[in-house]
Amino acid sequence: MNIASLLFRPLYWFAGRIFSTWARPAVQPEKPAELLSDPGVPVCYVLETGGLADTLALERVCRLHGLPLPTESLSFSGIREGARVIILRRMSGFVFRRPRSQGSRRLRRIVNAASGADNNELLLIPVAIYWGRSRSKESSWLKMLFAENWDVAGRTRKLFLTLLQGRNTLLRFSEPLPLQSVIHSGLPAEIGYRKVSRILRVHFRQRRIATVGPDLSHRRTLTNAILQNRNVQRIIAQEAGEKGEKVEAKTREARKYTREIAAHISYPTVRVLERVLGWVWNRIYDGIILNHVERLHEVAKDREIVYVPCHRSHFDYLLLSYILIQEGLSLPHVAAGINLNIPVVGPLLRRAGAFFLRRSFRGNRLYATVFNAYLHEILIHGHSIEYFVEGGRSRTGRLLTPKAGMLAMTINSYLQDPRRPIVFIPVYFGYEKLIEGGAFINELGGSEKRSESLFGLIRSIKSLRENFGKVYVNVGEPIEVESVIEQVKPNWRQATENGDERPPWVNEVIDKLGDHIMSGINSAAAVTPISLLAMVLLSTPKQAIGVLELHRQLQMYLDLLARFRYSPSITLPEWSPDQIVKHGVELGVISIAEHPLGDVVNMSEHDAVLMTYFRNNVLHLFSIPASIACCFIQGREIEHSELQRLVRLIYPFMKNELRLQWSYADIDDVTTEAIESLIDLDILQRVRRKKILVRPPAGSAKAYQLLMLGQSMVSMLQRFYLVIALLVNNGSGSLSRPTLEKLCQQSAQRLSMIYGLHSPDFFDRALFQNFIAELREQKVLRRNSAGLLEFDDDITQIGEDARLVLGEEIRHSILSLTFADAAETFEE
Repeated sequence: MNIASLLFRPLYWFAGRIFSTWARPAVQPEKPAELLSDPGVPVCYVLETGGLADTLALERVCRLHGLPLPTESLSFSGIREGARVIILRRMSGFVFRRPRSQGSRRLRRIVNAASGADNNELLLIPVAIYWGRSRSKESSWLKMLFAENWDVAGRTRKLFLTLLQGRNTLLRFSEPLPLQSVIHSGLPAEIGYRKVSRILRVHFRQRRIATVGPDLSHRRTLTNAILQNRNVQRIIAQEAGEKGEKVEAKTREARKYTREIAAHISYPTVRVLERVLGWVWNRIYDGIILNHVERLHEVAKDREIVYVPCHRSHFDYLLLSYILIQEGLSLPHVAAGINLNIPVVGPLLRRAGAFFLRRSFRGNRLYATVFNAYLHEILIHGHSIEYFVEGGRSRTGRLLTPKAGMLAMTINSYLQDPRRPIVFIPVYFGYEKLIEGGAFINELGGSEKRSESLFGLIRSIKSLRENFGKVYVNVGEPIEVESVIEQVKPNWRQATENGDERPPWVNEVIDKLGDHIMSGINSAAAVTPISLLAMVLLSTPKQAIGVLELHRQLQMYLDLLARFRYSPSITLPEWSPDQIVKHGVELGVISIAEHPLGDVVNMSEHDAVLMTYFRNNVLHLFSIPASIACCFIQGREIEHSELQRLVRLIYPFMKNELRLQWSYADIDDVTTEAIESLIDLDILQRVRRKKILVRPPAGSAKAYQLLMLGQSMVSMLQRFYLVIALLVNNGSGSLSRPTLEKLCQQSAQRLSMIYGLHSPDFFDRALFQNFIAELREQKVLRRNSAGLLEFDDDITQIGEDARLVLGEEIRHSILSLTFADAAETFEE
């Protein structure tokens, strides 16, 4: 032992004692010892840059989790090392620190020994250490300035990092790399060393991208890369012609577009916003419930991620970005509408990762090309992206039809450079109250949408005094882009080798991908206590029900969802019906009126209108059982095969409106599964050789539960019936599509006024548009040369089937809106 070692050991011990009292590193995974399947195999840790602070942090974590210590000696294949830690990029220089040109000497000695060994195994465990990137909340503004980024920290900066971020540090252990899996027999030691070094360098870079985000130090080069993009150059040349001054003007215009679009991520700004948002969430929400987040950590290792959440609120992208930071994942670039680029707010969002796009690119080829080039650049440089395929926020609680724009640009970018796989991550947001709820209802009622402004933001601050319950964030199953492309075009790599034109089959890929995303979001739905209360109370005539009946219905819904499992990713509240009711009272969405014969739960008319939003969030989960229940509203018994036929008849339209996951070919089996679930709950019974299904006796509690379940789907079927009635009354070839949509909306508004249907989406024009479009898709409707809608007499059969579901009073009211001719057609 030399003099340097004798002097170093007490200093190291003293530094370790100080460090252990100050630093509290967070660890991922939570139990790193589980990574070692065979304790008898020697291990050696690999750090990216090393240093005293990194080694002390690693040693502390190893002690806490019973792992071999990095300062222990390592004996392997005839060599003995003084420590079992490898520094991949050692630094040189006392004042000005820079990476050494040569690699790790210890790694070289270990690889040389392994090359000559007789299959002796050694596990290399990469450990990434990020100062200022743990899940703990930040409490110091100064600490936010000294957090992990892509700069190599010198001694002074590392000292500040240790002092300020010691309690906010993340240690991420990766899967061990068996050395013999790389150093196979016959491979020269030098080549083996370079191979192992390259694998580790790539691994640490990918880990840093996933945790911190790609290197932003060359942002200026991004603008130049976009301007040099061949497509951008081609459009500039085409629009400028041969005049040199016009080329310069168009280049300046393209540069201006780039600045208008591009994000300008600032880590200090992100850390300040993280603290502000943490305060906001704690003030207005009772908690953020995150489910299936392990899916993110898995795909972030080696894939480009495109987050595609549902769009319920302006808080969506702030929530997701906040969660990703808390989870130690890189901040995504978020597509935001240009309407949000307002004073104060716009610059903040831009520094937090937002890039802005106009609502329409039509008529501006240069802008569209610049935007495409920008999206391509951030994708190929490893940035994760987030955008809303619905385009705008849903005003009804249902998912909107996916827009093709951003999906098309993402697919085009991948086809240009498919080296790194892209995966789409659906994300479901489940709110219990919405800040924008009142505005949504006004807009559905006919009011104009308010444009975003700074004054509007200031006005909304008063909402911070309210309680908005919990927020549920569920991560859906990842969708691999390549697998979707393979379904449409198995030999797509050969088909895209030549030419810049987009192949025609890409449109089918975009449509299929949009459907997969919408289905993936719905398959990760969170059933909230408020959505269950909405399901029950909105099925009653006056939004009132006895407490006992409410408890029974809530329990039946929970049992039904547990049996008829829409998807393994669906989450249910682990609450009793009594807890759900108390929660609804606390949030002010229901009230309880005492009565000697039993208390009654009420929902005000205003709250009932708002609650339709939260019922629609989960209506797709009940759609098939509720459709079956609808068939027993007007009749006591029905054959199993007839039930299948009726569900099969309306399924294409339900699938389109509710974005259901099942194919048409599978719907008979799904219907049977739902029937069996209802039988298990004693809500239906089989008789006569099990071919006939019978509802419980009238007036029984079970019959009431079946009726309540069926009522949740009645309004949708009423809208379907209304469209058919208007078509039949006016005759084939009499109405254009816009005229029919307007007639449908006006008729639905009148019905809502007469019968008090507390659902503004009942007369939402977009729902009628989608239904009419699906009628055309199913070949029920066709457009003639004059642009008018034509149909065959088979359409009247739907009126006959409506008798099983819709009451006589509502059928006659719908028919009365379409004059006597329609009544005669349907009622003969």
